[in-house]
Amino acid sequence: MDHPGLSSCAGRRHRDGCVCALKTPVSTWLELLYLAHGMTRPLTIVSTGPFSADSIALFEQSAPGIRFHPFPKATPDEIPADVLATADVYYAYGELPSRAAAPKLRWVQMHWAGVDSAIHDPLFASGEVILTTGAGIHAVNVGEYTLMMMLALAHRLPMAFKMMQAGAWRDDRAAFMPMELRGATLGLIGYGQIGRAVARLARAFGMRVIALRKRIPTEDERHDEDVTFIRRDQLPMLLAQSDFVVVAAPLTPETRRLLDAGALGQMKPTAFLINVGRGAVVDEQALASAIAEGRIAGAALDVFEQEPLPDDSPLWRLAAEYRVVLTPHIAGQTPHYEARAAALFAENLRRFSRGQPLINQVDFSQGY
Repeated sequence: MDHPGLSSCAGRRHRDGCVCALKTPVSTWLELLYLAHGMTRPLTIVSTGPFSADSIALFEQSAPGIRFHPFPKATPDEIPADVLATADVYYAYGELPSRAAAPKLRWVQMHWAGVDSAIHDPLFASGEVILTTGAGIHAVNVGEYTLMMMLALAHRLPMAFKMMQAGAWRDDRAAFMPMELRGATLGLIGYGQIGRAVARLARAFGMRVIALRKRIPTEDERHDEDVTFIRRDQLPMLLAQSDFVVVAAPLTPETRRLLDAGALGQMKPTAFLINVGRGAVVDEQALASAIAEGRIAGAALDVFEQEPLPDDSPLWRLAAEYRVVLTPHIAGQTPHYEARAAALFAENLRRFSRGQPLINQVDFSQGY
């Protein structure tokens, strides 16, 4: 008699215990084998991250015995269904799988820091799947980018560069009078790992730092940070006192268009705005109007509500007039991204395999 789930082999009958030519996926038979012998099933990871062999070796050292299935930059539809069905962990470079396709999934690690879209994915609706992010991987680069933009705006670099590029020489030195960073006030909206990186560099330049944070840290949590922390209801004070306002906050319902026309109107006419957080935290039309009308001095933007930035955006005209610096969402670029992402994932794998709290776990109630 044929075994259930087995096919005939070249017309011959299968003997008891024969497992050749399985109709049932191999992964299912392995699951049954582990159960029959009281064995713990190895942790199965499906990854769409662009990891090297060295990084994969690091993962295997962090959680010995794992089954790691790499599909660099693949979509879930491009991953074999029987492999995805066994995944306990999914490393997401882009699109997420459905719950039906990955019924055993317990944890998703994102390659990137932002999760304003991912948190609404049906995959997390039941609350059974943990989500962690790549927050902090590019904090060094974004911090350096922010200080670069502060210096460029303060020293009128966009105007000087474009004039010299056009072969023009300007004798009106007053137009290039800089704002010194030393003694100036930096207002940070968001004080995560990027906010901390910016604050450290700003303090090295002798700046005063004010930071808006959802929860004011205790004295023990401040780690000797020379920062004045404020609550959301004190935002007008931060805007009124700051020479540079830097947005480093995630996008949540609470922060969407936080800097609208009314908020921008509270800034100094000599102040600059820099956005390295999320584009939709700032009302771009209101910002463009405030700069065009001279109510604030200028801005540097690396993120936008719509990317790429539409051709009809008024920000393009302001950039041509030297009052705005625009970059195409590049502040977080770093040659060390894979190494840092691999180190973070390896540590989280180690923790996950031991039932310990994970780094950068998303709080769905907060939106980040």
